[in-house]
Amino acid sequence: MKRIINIYIFKEMIPNFTTSLIVFTFLVLAGRILKLTEWMVNHGTRPSQVLLIAAYTIPYVLYYTLPMATLLASLIAFSRLNEDNEIIALKSCGISLCQIMPSVVTFSIISYLFASFIAIYLIPSSNYSMAKVLFEIARSNISIGIKQGIFNDSIPNVMLYANHISAHDQTMKEVFIFDERDPALSNTIIAQQGRISSNPEQMSLNLHLIDGSVFMVSKDLDSSRVMRFKTYDLNIELSDIMSRLSSLRKGRKEMSISELRRHIKETKKGTVRHNKAVIELQRKFSIPFTCLILGLIGLPLGLMRRARGRSWGITLGIAVFMVYYILLFVSDSLGETDKLNPVLAMWIPNMVLGATTLILLWRAARDT
Repeated sequence: MKRIINIYIFKEMIPNFTTSLIVFTFLVLAGRILKLTEWMVNHGTRPSQVLLIAAYTIPYVLYYTLPMATLLASLIAFSRLNEDNEIIALKSCGISLCQIMPSVVTFSIISYLFASFIAIYLIPSSNYSMAKVLFEIARSNISIGIKQGIFNDSIPNVMLYANHISAHDQTMKEVFIFDERDPALSNTIIAQQGRISSNPEQMSLNLHLIDGSVFMVSKDLDSSRVMRFKTYDLNIELSDIMSRLSSLRKGRKEMSISELRRHIKETKKGTVRHNKAVIELQRKFSIPFTCLILGLIGLPLGLMRRARGRSWGITLGIAVFMVYYILLFVSDSLGETDKLNPVLAMWIPNMVLGATTLILLWRAARDT
């Protein structure tokens, strides 16, 4: 009988989990899809590339929506059982809280394993694949944007003009470039010829210029110099071209666990770079573990006397989730600035929620 009851509760949680996961994932993706659609309309990005970027973004979104969906799955399920007096019926049959916990624990463990798989394997690979798609967009975007006889500003802080562009091999003649990317210098480049080539390995573009001059002037106008060249290579990083989509490309979030550990060893302890890498490594374990805690806390919250109805469960679940992310944001900031140990910083929200869960479970068990 206990096994049947646990299976019944487990099945009760599945539709709540699925609905919550789909809704919250869609809401998060909607904002990014709007940005991508803007690029498709204004910059000639192909629909297939937009769909690919959206697909590669899904693992990162699921990474944060899974804990929320797990919380709502248990909270709404037990709120419904409480509202229909099924919990009272179980109590009258001698079924205690501990005897119905295996269903919640099993569901939370499954969610935790799924979130861990996403954090450790899917996110680094999907972000790397997305970076390659962004590189293709950047390369085609700058090639399409450069028209002869027109000043091109598709690269932030760089103005490019070519008097003539060959339709055969895209070689540019009589090239003028105004480069303000260096915070200390403004570079004006004039060249007889130029050609754009790509470097997929380094995710960068290279503008190869022939026979020209570089006029370098300091931003405060105190110094200047002229350099003449036979050949000159101007490197353009992917982040320079796709700065408006930079939020979709996460540097440390593309790294695997081994890469993060190597990066931590290579950076100086106590610096912001070191702390951010440590935080990112711990995040891959702490956020999936949140699924276990939030899944369990939904049980006593759903059994509260006021917790009756689906709307109450959703409201309470969002409130708990907001408290968790406020704690996560504060701990993250303190860990980055070295005001708090970065390892401890990522686990403090789980410690607070874990202690709260144990207290609520103890009170719920005592009431039963």
